[in-house]
Amino acid sequence: MNAPRFSEVANDYAFTPLTQDYLQETIDRYALASLDMNPVHTNTDWAARAQVFGLPETVGHGMMTMSSLASVVTRQWGVVSANGGHVRFVEAKFTKPVKVGETVVASARVKSKHHHGLGKNWVRVSVEARDSSGEVVALADVGYGLPD
Repeated sequence: MNAPRFSEVANDYAFTPLTQDYLQETIDRYALASLDMNPVHTNTDWAARAQVFGLPETVGHGMMTMSSLASVVTRQWGVVSANGGHVRFVEAKFTKPVKVGETVVASARVKSKHHHGLGKNWVRVSVEARDSSGEVVALADVGYGLPD
């Protein structure tokens, strides 16, 4: 997988959106992979009683959502691309819990280009994730170093 060259990317370059389903099975698998077995994510009976976030159901992990945000970029350009592109940072903000059964679509655009010389050029990618009602559930900026 190759990332484009810095000169080939314009501001507003759009990435292919990523769709993530938050089925209980998917949340449970993420809980096992991350070792985060918090009952707000994994125990439907407990979640119905506790109503964390005011919801009588489980919710997805914030880091699961952040993974989707970063994946919009990495599925197209790679975490580390064959030609030297690479993720520099991910800064995320969660704005709404993602309840079980929800479908989230994450979309991204290049927000700004940062020219710092050979081997130091990078772009800031703005990513947003929306649930099926169109509400924003998370935002992120992904810094990505691009080859010259």
